[in-house]
Amino acid sequence: MKEYIKLAKKITFSLKDVTDITGNKSTSTSLISRWLKKNYVARIRKDLYTCIDLTTGDVIANKYQIACAINEDAYVSHHTAFEFYGMANQVYNTVYVSSYKRFNDFEFRGIRYKSVNTNFKDGVIAVKNIEGLKVTDIERTYVDSINLVSKISGVEELINISQVLGKLDEDKLLKYLEIYNKKILYQKIGYFLSNYYEGEKISNNFFDICQLKSSKSVRYLIQKYEGKFDNIWNLVIPEEFIVDKNKQREPNDYI
Repeated sequence: MKEYIKLAKKITFSLKDVTDITGNKSTSTSLISRWLKKNYVARIRKDLYTCIDLTTGDVIANKYQIACAINEDAYVSHHTAFEFYGMANQVYNTVYVSSYKRFNDFEFRGIRYKSVNTNFKDGVIAVKNIEGLKVTDIERTYVDSINLVSKISGVEELINISQVLGKLDEDKLLKYLEIYNKKILYQKIGYFLSNYYEGEKISNNFFDICQLKSSKSVRYLIQKYEGKFDNIWNLVIPEEFIVDKNKQREPNDYI
C-alpha cells in the first residue's frame, strides 16, 4: 500500500507516475489493475486515473481538475469556466476543455468531457489553492463564448451572464478580439455589451474600435435565424432577444 499512499497525494496520475515510484512498468501495470478491482482507483480514460476517497467512495479529482489533466495544454473554458466562476444559471453535464491537442470526447461518471480546439494560450490562469486547475479569465471566457454562441452557451445564457458581469478589462477584451481577428466577433461583442451588459460602463472608445473593425455586411447573431435588424451593429437579432430599452435598469447606451 505504500505506493498507493504516495499516489493518493496526487489529484490524477498515469502509468508513468506509478512506474516512477516502483521502478518497474510491469509491476506498475499489475498494481493499477489490482487497485481498479478493489475500487481504490478509478480509470478516467486511457492512461489517466484518480484515487478514490475510501471513506466516501468519491473520486479525489473534481471535474475541473480532470479536465486540466487530459493533456499538458488542457484548460477549462467557455460555459464551464463561467460555471466555475459561479455565473452560469445552469450546470451542464458537459465540461468544455480547450487545448492545442485535440482529444476524443469521453464520459466519466456521468459527465462528458468535450474538446474545443484552440490556437492561443492568452488569458489562461492557474487558480490558486486548487491543484492542477487552469481556467480562462473572465474576458477570454466571454469572447470565447460569444464566438461559439450558437454551439455552446446559447444567446439566453450569455444574456444572463452579461447582466451579472462586473467590471471588464477593455484592453483584455480587445486583445482577445484581435487574436481572433473576426469581423463578426467584433459585431457580436459590441452588440452584447451595448445591449445586455449592466456592469461598470464600457468606454465609447471601445465601441468605436468594435465598429471600426466590424463587417460592413449584414450578419446574423445566430446563423439562419431571422429577426429584427440592428442598424448599429449590422446584425439580425431573433425577436425574442430584442432588448426593451425602457425596462433596462441602467442601459449602457451607445450610438
